[in-house]
Amino acid sequence: MSKEAVAKELAKRVKDGDVIGLGSGSTVELALKHIGIRVKEEGLSIVGVPTSIRTARMATEAGVTVVSNFSDLEISWAFDGADEVDSELNLIKGRGAAMLPEKIVAKRTKHFVVIVTEEKLVKNLGEKFAVPIEVIPEALSLVKSELRNFKSESITLRTSDAKYGPTITENGNLILDVKFSNIPNSYEKDLKAITGVVETGLFIGMKPEVIVAKDSGIEIL
Repeated sequence: MSKEAVAKELAKRVKDGDVIGLGSGSTVELALKHIGIRVKEEGLSIVGVPTSIRTARMATEAGVTVVSNFSDLEISWAFDGADEVDSELNLIKGRGAAMLPEKIVAKRTKHFVVIVTEEKLVKNLGEKFAVPIEVIPEALSLVKSELRNFKSESITLRTSDAKYGPTITENGNLILDVKFSNIPNSYEKDLKAITGVVETGLFIGMKPEVIVAKDSGIEIL
């Protein structure tokens, strides 16, 4: 099954009056499209707390009332995609460079839903993707040096196809994509303890509900 299938499944869950945390990425955008259809057809009133400028724009186009992450509104539930989901429902996120606001929103709600297709499921994190690490620009050299103590296989400064030079997050930081041979659960906290690291793409121990689109149908983990 496709991203479209899991997006439609997610959109079925939306209720009138919900305040929803909105992740970032292509699967989230498909879900917003289907939420928009329900908003138009059923007259639903939905508030969204977005994790990126692009998501905010897409949500507005879908008829969702967008409020800032600065808002104290209680988030009913939140949804997002993921790059990898392991057997313990730990995640790697951040290919869209928005893992900091995504983690803020995910931690603001008691019900965090992840929507993925089957190929995102892995036995162990790091099988397919590097771990994105958001770094304050002035600390880049220091962080790269400290990362070598974590037995990293490769450390790559993320660049942009649409501009000359490195990718800049919406918080004005840089991203290092770091490949590890093994990722213990402690790495989320250990990596953040490095001076200059703002956030990582490791979402450990959050126990989200994961909706998976498989060839056999929708499966809930």
